[in-house]
Amino acid sequence: MVKEKYISRVKEVSINVNQTRIDSIRHKDIEKTGLRIYDNGYIGYAGAIGNYEETELEKRAKATLDNKIPYEYEPEENKIKNEDFSLRIIEEDKLVEELEELLSVLRKEQSDFYFSHKFNLNEYNIKLINDKGLNLAYKDKIISLELLFKEKKSVNIMDGFVGFWGRKYDRSLALKDINHVCNAYKNKVDLPKKEIFPVVFATDETLPIKKLVQDLDGNNFGSNNSLLSVKKGKKVFNENFTLYQNNNPLDTFLPFFDAEGVINKDYRYTLIENGVVVTPYTDKKTAKKYNLDLTGAATSEYDGVPTLGIPELKIKESEKTAKELLGGEMGIFVLMASGGDFTPEGNFGTPVQLAFLFDGEKFVGRLPELNVSSNVFDMFGNSFRGVSKNTISPVLNSRFLIMDMKVSEI
Repeated sequence: MVKEKYISRVKEVSINVNQTRIDSIRHKDIEKTGLRIYDNGYIGYAGAIGNYEETELEKRAKATLDNKIPYEYEPEENKIKNEDFSLRIIEEDKLVEELEELLSVLRKEQSDFYFSHKFNLNEYNIKLINDKGLNLAYKDKIISLELLFKEKKSVNIMDGFVGFWGRKYDRSLALKDINHVCNAYKNKVDLPKKEIFPVVFATDETLPIKKLVQDLDGNNFGSNNSLLSVKKGKKVFNENFTLYQNNNPLDTFLPFFDAEGVINKDYRYTLIENGVVVTPYTDKKTAKKYNLDLTGAATSEYDGVPTLGIPELKIKESEKTAKELLGGEMGIFVLMASGGDFTPEGNFGTPVQLAFLFDGEKFVGRLPELNVSSNVFDMFGNSFRGVSKNTISPVLNSRFLIMDMKVSEI
């Protein structure tokens, strides 16, 4: 019998904003503890929020062993690792004052807009420990400003969004980014007269990689319900296209281990390398069931059983800036796109509610609403230009993903 605890503590200060003024402040500090018991090929589990009685939690977990939930995989053992990425960003008691300073500037410099939503400071402390020598801990602190903007004369609920999230904060840089977007929004421009454009997404936008997420799911891949099932080991994408499952906290804001305690070298696992399909993403169950590589993509509720989740995916960046990838052409930067999807065959299309003409360094102006379309094998094949080496902003980890696509006005 092996006992294992998954502990998650989240502290949050959240300041709500309405019409460019502070509306309310909320504090929370929640610790969740999950106890798993592995015994003779089965798993029992129970969870608690806040304080709990150890004996009672163990009693409840043992009782669920009677449900005979299979877990035929060895728990991780003899791993000790502690990673602390939390930095001193801003003191909690200074948050309101700081936000008010930022909003007061926006009321003056962007007086044509209302800004609403939230300003958050979050601390994460996540641990996975068991009595076979597993002791993993991840600590982080993230600041985020998420503002929806709306022109005062607009009939829309919202016209766009601005903000940032990360481990550092600089008011002047944040205001520079917000002004960049809002000033471009006010400058309407026409779509140039051609059919194919370099289309630019932020790398933290999941829409363009949605089909890859579906088809690299280990269950879909292993059961031949993926376009990539028969392409393992084959080159089907661009030579310069490499895709990782990514748990590296330097790139993202996640624990370096999955819910089963699996840790990858450099906290990444290569799924596609130089256009060649290497493996789908898997947890222990999926890897064993279909005889696939174990990539460490398990997720779990604090009071549940580990299962295959959707991991963070990262496209390897190029050695070129966004301007160099555009090669002198004007790109279409997609800021808001909803209602789009891929067909089972991999064809992609989406309406774009907000896009900017983009020269590789700045947004030139706001384009009319658009349709963009392509196919997954083109998007990451011959039409793939690359991911920029430069980030979108000094306060963001996100980069520019650029590929050629058909673009037309709605």
